[in-house]
Amino acid sequence: MRLLNRYLFRNLLKPMLYLIVAFSLLFIIGDLMDNASDFLEAGTGLVDLAYYYTLRLPSMVIMIVPICLLLAVLYSLSTLTRHSEITAMRASGISIYRIIRPYMLMGIISFAFTAVVNEYTGPKFAYRADQFVENQRHAEEEVYHEQIAFKNPTANHIWYIKQFDTRNYTMQGIELVQQRENGTDRIKYNVSKARWMDGRWWFEDGTIQEYDELGNLAGTAEAFQTLEMRKLPEVPEDFMGEIKDPAYQSSMELWKYIQTHRLLLSSKTLVKYEVDFHHRLTMPVVCIIITLIGIPVGAHTGRKGAFAGIMLALGMFFGFYALQFFMEYLAKQMLIIPWVGPWGAVIAFFLIGSIMTHRMR
Repeated sequence: MRLLNRYLFRNLLKPMLYLIVAFSLLFIIGDLMDNASDFLEAGTGLVDLAYYYTLRLPSMVIMIVPICLLLAVLYSLSTLTRHSEITAMRASGISIYRIIRPYMLMGIISFAFTAVVNEYTGPKFAYRADQFVENQRHAEEEVYHEQIAFKNPTANHIWYIKQFDTRNYTMQGIELVQQRENGTDRIKYNVSKARWMDGRWWFEDGTIQEYDELGNLAGTAEAFQTLEMRKLPEVPEDFMGEIKDPAYQSSMELWKYIQTHRLLLSSKTLVKYEVDFHHRLTMPVVCIIITLIGIPVGAHTGRKGAFAGIMLALGMFFGFYALQFFMEYLAKQMLIIPWVGPWGAVIAFFLIGSIMTHRMR
């Protein structure tokens, strides 16, 4: 059985790797054609181009792995069926569930891989890649500098930052107000520069002004050269959440943004962020759905002809995304519950794929 599992797994892995390489090259060519004029005008070198596509590819892997997995499953199973190998396995007493186990394993591996990329590298690298393109277009360091006003209602902190460098998380011209529960100011920091180092903020060249219970000045401001802010709960990702579009935020970043801004955003804006959060969660799950759809269609393709099976699988593939897009639109218009928008299509196609796979017996 182990020999059979390895054979089936290799029979699926090889075309999938070829497809991933092919789709990645197609993506690079297409992206290069879109940005070629900007790169030529800026005199971008080969090393910088390699750096740019190193940043760009992880976010695209999330999109290309599902379609590559689908095509690989179709090719592998149709080949086995056409050569009557599945029939021979069944005649030897091997159940269909045993045969499809390596395919489900590949679906789970693809799910885990895309989940890690989707959460930890894809959004972050895509944001850096877009910054790189903007820098090539304008050749200005200001691309990496942002002005931020940030309120953390859970800690009663209000930040005003004149310049936040998104590359190394240094800040210039900071005003931090720590308030009491009743809304009066307790302490105000006016700081020239702040650095994120060793997991905490370090303030440089600033003053500390304390206030009494009524919000009046309590003595004179105290100057300092360097101050370690060990107890500040804010981290660089909190400020990046104020800057980045939801498309460049991980699910954890979106969830944290929703929690800290729940009382600050309008209902419609909050719903949009909740839909984006759930959409981010569903992206890796597509690999499982694709596997469930591809297995029965691939086996059918080998017996009835490749064209019809491929068209059916691709129709279901794009039909899934069309249904998800439509339901997310309804959710953002507050016509259905936010989580139903992204997850409705996932649940529907998971049931369809499970039924199709079960009927293969």
